[in-house]
Amino acid sequence: MNEFTKLAARRLVLLAFALLPGSYALSASEATDAPGTVPFEAGPYGVRVERSHFVPMRDGVRLSTDLYFPEDYKGKLPVIIERTPYDKGARRNANPHDPISPASQAYYFASHGYAVAVQDRRGKFESEGKYVVLNNDVEDAHDTLDWFAEQSWFSGSASMIGCSIPGANTIKAAQTLHPALKSIVPQSAATGHGTAGDTMAKFWIRGGVQNLAMPLWTHFSGSKLFFRPPSPMKREEYLAVRDFFEPAPSVGSLSEVISEDGELSARWKEALMHLPLVEIDDVLGSPPSDWDDLASRAPMDPWWDGGDYLEDETPVNGAALHINSWHDYGVNETFLQYQHFREKAASGWARDNQFVIISPLSHCNAETVSTSARIGDRELGDARFDFWGTYLRWFDYTLKGIDNGIAAMPRIQYFLPGANVWRTAEEWPLPGTQRTRLFLDSGGAANTRLGDGRLIFSVPTSAGEDRYTYDPADPVYTGLKAVQQGSFEASSLEMREDILVYSSDPLEEALEITGELRARLWLSADVPDTDLAVKLLDVYPDGRAYPIQEGYLRLRYREGYDREVMMEPGKVYAIDLDMLVAANLFKAGHRVRIEVTSSNFPSYGRNLNTGGNSALESEHQPARVTIYHGPGTSSYIELPVVPESA
Repeated sequence: MNEFTKLAARRLVLLAFALLPGSYALSASEATDAPGTVPFEAGPYGVRVERSHFVPMRDGVRLSTDLYFPEDYKGKLPVIIERTPYDKGARRNANPHDPISPASQAYYFASHGYAVAVQDRRGKFESEGKYVVLNNDVEDAHDTLDWFAEQSWFSGSASMIGCSIPGANTIKAAQTLHPALKSIVPQSAATGHGTAGDTMAKFWIRGGVQNLAMPLWTHFSGSKLFFRPPSPMKREEYLAVRDFFEPAPSVGSLSEVISEDGELSARWKEALMHLPLVEIDDVLGSPPSDWDDLASRAPMDPWWDGGDYLEDETPVNGAALHINSWHDYGVNETFLQYQHFREKAASGWARDNQFVIISPLSHCNAETVSTSARIGDRELGDARFDFWGTYLRWFDYTLKGIDNGIAAMPRIQYFLPGANVWRTAEEWPLPGTQRTRLFLDSGGAANTRLGDGRLIFSVPTSAGEDRYTYDPADPVYTGLKAVQQGSFEASSLEMREDILVYSSDPLEEALEITGELRARLWLSADVPDTDLAVKLLDVYPDGRAYPIQEGYLRLRYREGYDREVMMEPGKVYAIDLDMLVAANLFKAGHRVRIEVTSSNFPSYGRNLNTGGNSALESEHQPARVTIYHGPGTSSYIELPVVPESA
């Protein structure tokens, strides 16, 4: 198992298992200094933990909350809040010095003079109420802030931090417009995004298709049922019995999911291939969850309305430090959220205090950048960045009013893979960006990387077309080596006949791209509906091909996510594809490449090509797809080229 997969596995294990309560005093001499990382710099205070405070909501439901206090601190305390579905108890006894441990940030910030609150979300672990994925978060965040406002030790200033769903909860908290919430740190927070901007992310939906990592998530972390003592109980009564039971269901070991070679185990791969999709949780023996709804609901189904997602006109407030990585599934939404807050935050101070930091890594891994960073198979060199010190200065500035210069840092800080350096900018899109099109061309045989597909910088002089057959029984399989997980060498996968490959000539000069990717492909199919998958790659002189980013669309949604429009077999359509955002330096001698196909499993659920609800059906048929290029049907990818002078 490679180091990246071990890290991902470790994170999932930490989310799955509750740890015992405890108290720990950080000291600088004990801080972990993992190879190449920027270690914690411990604060002057020991840390005291008060577990399981029951915070009342407006409907009488109580949310269990652990509080971390700096011992012997003089004066009132600002509070940093994390609201999580992943068991607040897992934070208490994980190694408080480990920069990849979910527990570490609570001890770290408390040691620097902050109260830190970690709260189980409604219906999860110790908290009361009914759990529905991402529901109730705005009201519950507001009521939690009201509770802190009543505490005699509270200074009146609060912030929120969190990664993934806890990150989405920071975005939702900003929708409360609560006067106590001064700032947020949303990390990999796309699951809180709805339709704000020209995209749609709603809880791992992309291009109208559910990510099939979701059954793993719902199996280990999506349970709707937890074992609790009779309610209501006073806190003292609850603490007296709490350690005699575990509230979470037993769901087995992660070793059942990931094999030693870092791939999905045979059992899990077979389960994800099961049809219909809504039965996957039954095949796995998962506890009750929202999987059936997540799998089968259309993107604009009213069922999603309870999720409090960020929409185009959603009011927000609070300064924000937006954190993500280029190989996170939701880095696109990070920039959309940044722009949304810059334009719609309720106060000028909040609008003026919006910042973005993008690492080269993957979901919730930004803080692990090192002197020898690696993302999948691609070496990135020295990618260190002092994330933890930046977070601390951010809280000192936004919660304590300390003028420490952080407000003068660049608006945008990002690592540029290929160049393997950190870059900065004051605007997004980057100033000077030139929208540059590379056009598809071939002699009619672009199948596999050994075919004749080309990318050129001008419209081909003659019309052409390429064909492939997508069979739902044998989808393009990327497993745990998807673009959202890292840049894994792809040349062997490109030998499939159902992947069209188009490559540029070796570049005479380096080509930097940073920003939004777009594509327009002209196509026809012999079925009423199928999917379109387009991937951008950097091809090294020795033939290694590293994925940079991808776009995906279920073609029934080509006219918008609020309608389903089937295709007429044989009719040619111009498909505009949002390929999200990316950054890369294609060095001189490298090639720009795109792959075109109709599946990417299990990153996306398979289209069964029938025109029905693919989550509810078992029958399927192959799709014969034709891609057109040349005059009148010029298919292209549009890159955000950043001139060297910029």
